[in-house]
Amino acid sequence: MESPKGLIRFDRLDLCKPYKNQIKIITTLSIGVFIIGLMASAFGGFNWLVIPISMTISTLIFLVFGLETLALVKTPLGVNINHPFIDDEPIGEAVVYVRFSNDEWHEMGQHRVRLVADNLIGGYNLVEDHEDYNSIGHFSKSSKKSRLSKQVIIINQALSLRDVVNGDEDPIDDARERETMDYGLLERDWLEEEELSVDGPLAKFINKE
Repeated sequence: MESPKGLIRFDRLDLCKPYKNQIKIITTLSIGVFIIGLMASAFGGFNWLVIPISMTISTLIFLVFGLETLALVKTPLGVNINHPFIDDEPIGEAVVYVRFSNDEWHEMGQHRVRLVADNLIGGYNLVEDHEDYNSIGHFSKSSKKSRLSKQVIIINQALSLRDVVNGDEDPIDDARERETMDYGLLERDWLEEEELSVDGPLAKFINKE
């Protein structure tokens, strides 16, 4: 499904270019290791076992380093030109959209979001991060929570920056204030500012707060 008119996907933002470049470097390194092993076996007189060994190392390089970065690039997020993820000065209201597992785009509401496992169809749902945990939709069929969590951090940062532009209060601050009242109803591990930090191009936006 095409993204809504006027929406710019995360992977098309200038903000995402360093991550794309990182994938290119990792891919080049991975292929290079295999080619070196192939040439060493063919022309260097090394044992033919060098080929499967170099292939294994090449694959491991991409699996360990490439997939994590690729998950960031594929964050199913979209913003309009008024959002701080765009370098231009905002001239109106900023909006944030998320693409769910059915490829449909939905504009996000006022609350931050979090992942909740879907025990019925697998993968993870996206829910509003407050006491009711209202379900927004099925986020991903993937079972890799660590990678999906990095995407959710970016989504929540986009929501936070949207609210700054639009002059809205931060619902997370309200939730934190509620939870300081010792009712024993909820226990949450709130992420501190340093834990929310993302190395690379996102850092400058996160540190603004």
